[in-house]
Amino acid sequence: MNRNDSVYVAWQAPDTHDWHVVGNLQARNAEYVFNYTKGALTSSKFTKFSGMNDFSETYVSEELFPLFKNRLLSPKRPEYPKFIHWLGLDGAGAEPIEILARSGGMRSTDQLQMFKRIEIGSDGYFEHFFFAHGLRYMSHSANERVSSLNPGDSLRLCLDVQNGYDKAAVLIRADNPAEIVGYCPRYFACDIKRMLLDNDTSISLSVERISDDAPHNYRLLCKVAGEVSRAFLDQMILQEEFQPVV
Repeated sequence: MNRNDSVYVAWQAPDTHDWHVVGNLQARNAEYVFNYTKGALTSSKFTKFSGMNDFSETYVSEELFPLFKNRLLSPKRPEYPKFIHWLGLDGAGAEPIEILARSGGMRSTDQLQMFKRIEIGSDGYFEHFFFAHGLRYMSHSANERVSSLNPGDSLRLCLDVQNGYDKAAVLIRADNPAEIVGYCPRYFACDIKRMLLDNDTSISLSVERISDDAPHNYRLLCKVAGEVSRAFLDQMILQEEFQPVV
């Protein structure tokens, strides 16, 4: 299986608003496979998904599970080409897993979001795409700054050390002049923070796409790339919440 054919499911606890990695969806040949991960066991508030009532079971289906299929925009919808363009994907070749990973598969009716984990090669190199979070809460000035950015422009990743709510928060900043234009998604901000603390010169961030006609959560598509040490890679592999319960 290609590691690109895998997304994780993040769930936000209603009481603490913390994000937990609760499951993993994979596309294997002509089948879809779902497993709960150990992050699903860390909150008593988490409820198992419909039709998936056993934490220790591996669920296999020839069709995409309804939980995920219902989060995809139908290609028959007139806005589909524009949506795929916002995501920076190839409309003709985009697979369901790719669309879920890039779009997040968000719905207003629950607290779930899909994401692809930052995948690091055996040589330590990585490249990852994500949408900046928090733009809807930014100032008018910050939103205008985003509109002025161009693909390829450099951005900076900064630890938000004064954030009393989220100790792992990572800011996205434009320079000349310096201005905050968003946040890294919380579900992999911990990985980014560890990378910055390990070696802040080994990671870079740039603008991949600006879509002024998109909703706030799809306006600024970023590319983060860099190289990490073998010791850091080993540390990432050991993160328990990503490991399957099985």
